[in-house]
Amino acid sequence: MYYKALGFIVWRLGTRYLRKRYGTAPKKIGAGALAAAGIAGAIVIAQRRLSHSGEA
Repeated sequence: MYYKALGFIVWRLGTRYLRKRYGTAPKKIGAGALAAAGIAGAIVIAQRRLSHSGEA
């Protein structure tokens, strides 16, 4: 019944702990991971399109 509130409290305490311990490094790591995932996705899509265009 109170799982939403409990989850919110755990999330807030966890983020405060990580920010106190590591500063802004997690944001930078997250941004880098997101950029890497985007680039990897673009490569996969390009490879699929190239492989399908050669079949016809």
